[in-house]
Amino acid sequence: MDRWQQMYRDEPIRRPDTQIRSDLPEQYRRMRALAFQSGTNSMSSAEVFYRQAQFMASFEDDYVYPGEFIRYYPTYQSMSDAQLRGYFSWRTRVRRGDIQPTSLSYAFVYLYELLHCVGADTPQDAFETLRHFTEVYGAIDPGILHYARQWMQDFVVYYALDPALLAQTDAVQFDRNLAVLRTFETQTPQALFASLSALSTYNPERSRFYKAQPDVMRDVVCAVYRALSAYYASHRRFTLCDAYFGRLFTAPFTLFYSAIFFATRPAQDADYALSPLTSFACRGGRWTCTRIWGTRAKSGDLGALLRTVDALLRERYDFPYPLKTEQTPKYVRKIILDCIDDVRKRAEEKAAREVHIDLSRLQTIRDAAETTRDSLIVEEEALPSLDMPAPVEMPTPPETADDVPQLNATELAVLQGVLEGRDVQPMLQKQGMLLSVVAETINEKCYDFFADTVLLFDGDTPQIPQEYAAEVKGWIK
Repeated sequence: MDRWQQMYRDEPIRRPDTQIRSDLPEQYRRMRALAFQSGTNSMSSAEVFYRQAQFMASFEDDYVYPGEFIRYYPTYQSMSDAQLRGYFSWRTRVRRGDIQPTSLSYAFVYLYELLHCVGADTPQDAFETLRHFTEVYGAIDPGILHYARQWMQDFVVYYALDPALLAQTDAVQFDRNLAVLRTFETQTPQALFASLSALSTYNPERSRFYKAQPDVMRDVVCAVYRALSAYYASHRRFTLCDAYFGRLFTAPFTLFYSAIFFATRPAQDADYALSPLTSFACRGGRWTCTRIWGTRAKSGDLGALLRTVDALLRERYDFPYPLKTEQTPKYVRKIILDCIDDVRKRAEEKAAREVHIDLSRLQTIRDAAETTRDSLIVEEEALPSLDMPAPVEMPTPPETADDVPQLNATELAVLQGVLEGRDVQPMLQKQGMLLSVVAETINEKCYDFFADTVLLFDGDTPQIPQEYAAEVKGWIK
């Protein structure tokens, strides 16, 4: 029985083309006639499509078309009468909320209509419909996604809509994370680490070591990125971020590229910022786009760096789960190891400065103090009479260096070198000391005096604020 069911099934009865043409609603004939009106021979195919789309904007049909429609750059003119009726019947159901699979070319024609705001009262309404259709039909046939997502961006730019409409798109999120990497000097460790994780093919947040010591992993990853960026700044003609993702520059741009689109209004000079790293400008009718013209995907090179950081952290901390990595340049390995040692040393110094109080022993201390007090209390009359000498007036000590931060010779030498604009790194390297550690110690000692940080960094260069320079200069003998 199953075999017979497979051989015989219900199929729509195909009507001859002559019968279809005789039943064709008059609206279709008038639509086709728009392409051949007198004086319109010079119309482009995009303009013909636009005029026909406007004419059919509210048209509905109810027709079953069993065939397919496959065409590059599909338009109404490229459809047969049956295909045309099949499209508008499918569109009728789509507008009623019933989005069903169809020929991919039909889906693109519908997208072209929305780009012209056909069937919508405002560009905002058209965009919302465009976004909804892309989400729903993109799940049915991903073949529309690449183009539809690009056209959604172009739509917002062309109609000057709020860029917040695209705030959650992958492209804008990518730009935001990349902007954090490009401005790493002013970013918090939390923000920098989150963006590095988002743009890397190796996600350190999934690491066993990160789950065991998240603060150490975050601090080392950020320190490595900052240190390697400084190395590129002094040894390369491009930045570390440029090496991973490409450079920012301006190039000619065509809105709605590869779509059937007719510009219904003259292009006005305009500037439009879509994201921190993507902007558009129109001058004299020509559009340009300024953005990162490199990879728009997660970086494998950044992933290799973060994986190496993870591996060397496990090695340095004797972590029980070692991680193998590919060969790493010696200078990169040295930078990573130096950063690990620096972070570890600062953590140990911070722990040594912390005072721990065992609250559970406070009552024992109180009890012992009361016993001592009681043993010292005696009757007043039992005390012998003593002739006490007259009190001697002690001289008031002069103001001394106690009012000045107690800095050692090395720390004073660093401050002197910074005031004189000299590089203090060589001096510290001879003593086996790191500038970052010495600077932190100086700032801690000076905080009570200034209630502020006295040694700031511009990149890797230490600086003393001008308002404190005269005071600091007076400390140096």
